[in-house]
Amino acid sequence: MQTNAKFKETAIAWHRWQLAGRRWVAALRDDLSMHFPRKARVPGSSNNNQPKEVKPAVFVSYATDEDLRGSHAFCGGEKLLNNLVLLLRRHGYDAWMVSTDGKHSDWLSEHAPFISIEEFRQKLSVSPSARCVTSWLVAEAFLHHCPQFYFWDQELGASARSHFPGLCGMMKSRRIVRTAGVNRAVQAWHRTMFGEESLLLRQLVDEKYWQPDESRRAANRVGYFDEGEHGEKFVTEIKRHLFASGLPLEFLLLAGSEKEIIAQMQTCGAFVALNTGKSLLWGEGGPMTPQEAMACGTVPVCFDINGPWELIQQNYNGIVVGEFTPGAMAEALKAIYSVPGRREEMSRRCIAMTKTAHTMEARWPAVRRFLDLPE
Repeated sequence: MQTNAKFKETAIAWHRWQLAGRRWVAALRDDLSMHFPRKARVPGSSNNNQPKEVKPAVFVSYATDEDLRGSHAFCGGEKLLNNLVLLLRRHGYDAWMVSTDGKHSDWLSEHAPFISIEEFRQKLSVSPSARCVTSWLVAEAFLHHCPQFYFWDQELGASARSHFPGLCGMMKSRRIVRTAGVNRAVQAWHRTMFGEESLLLRQLVDEKYWQPDESRRAANRVGYFDEGEHGEKFVTEIKRHLFASGLPLEFLLLAGSEKEIIAQMQTCGAFVALNTGKSLLWGEGGPMTPQEAMACGTVPVCFDINGPWELIQQNYNGIVVGEFTPGAMAEALKAIYSVPGRREEMSRRCIAMTKTAHTMEARWPAVRRFLDLPE
């Protein structure tokens, strides 16, 4: 086991050094081009009479093998890919999720159409134009049939570690047409590592389902998810801190299907995201839950991991906590609830920001650019 781990670390290090060398040569070439510029391209010299491209078919998947078949209940990555397909179909594109057998777990409010690997292969062979998309670089069952694909990176903990050698190879061979990061940190990493354009395509939370319902709101209720063995311990400690300060809030564990969770979130005044990230170095791609809370008018409190700063304006529509401690979470909740009317005002700001900037429809221009979709 130790030998395999050592070999894996050596392979990752080798690919990093190799990539660093290529980046150094590219940087030197860029410096030289400043002193010896190439002849400028004449504007208007391209052929503008080319026929417009037909709308491509889009196939989206993370299917790896029979164990990771491309659909798994309560998988945040699947929800993002599913919502990408829904958004494409709402704009008139033929788009499908792909699993090994064409089946899916039943847990989302609306499931995009699923097809099997065999159906995907057949559709791909007859499509005059197509786009293949994944967020998982080892999705071999799917990618085996994709000569090229678009990579929507949602998890640097994998891309920068175990998937890194494969990523380097696919970028070098141009098998990856384009990358996009789920947040600025992921986007910047790709730009820095490969010296190429990488776009930003943030979380997709479906406003068709994630909406506020003030008639159901219990202002002093705080929602949370089961985020592992530390979750209940954190909640117990948060309660203890709040009780000692004379602010005994009610805590609700959110669980069930997406429809059930939306109904539960709508009853909460605030939400604590107890996710501490999947790795110390890269944290978490999103997480998605603060955005879902905002969509329901539920004020989010979350730890300082990748992503939340792009959704939350500090002390305006939520709070990002710098310390990964229950006490820091408790202090944030006290700051929200101790000032009369503050939670209500922050809730209104959550709803307003979601409607103007964080709907799926607001993400459409980024989707269209990422996938090179025709006007």
